[in-house]
Amino acid sequence: MASLLEKATSAVNEAKESVGASLTDAQKTIAASTETARTSLADAQETVTATTETVKTEAEAAPGKVSGVSTQARDALENVMSRGLEGAKSLFHGLEEKKTEISSKLVGAVTNVVGGASSSTTVASRDLPISTDNQPLLTGERGVDTTPWWKNCCGVLDLLKTSTTK
Repeated sequence: MASLLEKATSAVNEAKESVGASLTDAQKTIAASTETARTSLADAQETVTATTETVKTEAEAAPGKVSGVSTQARDALENVMSRGLEGAKSLFHGLEEKKTEISSKLVGAVTNVVGGASSSTTVASRDLPISTDNQPLLTGERGVDTTPWWKNCCGVLDLLKTSTTK
């Protein structure tokens, strides 16, 4: 029985040593994990702080950037408007010059027409065809011997009349 008791004591001592070693390993692992967690947490906190500072800086600079962009847009718009106005003024000036030129040419042409119409030698020397278009169908003149239209049809009656008078 003493040997059984010695064996039991020896097994308990071995178990104590084994549990103690396991406990020491577990404590080391916990300490290492805790240190890793603290380092990760510190890194995360630094990242959040840096990001917060960046966002604050960008937020503070945003009105200035927007102002700069709006100033550039306003300058560009003013540039376009001034160019457009200058172009319109130039076009208007060109049209005024053309109007003056056309007016002077028109006055010269009317002067020539009026001057030409008043001189009888130029009108008399020209051979102007007399238009028979737009002549009235019935003339208002009485006493003029006119033949009805059916007698003048195709000139057949004129041929017969000419052949009978010969």
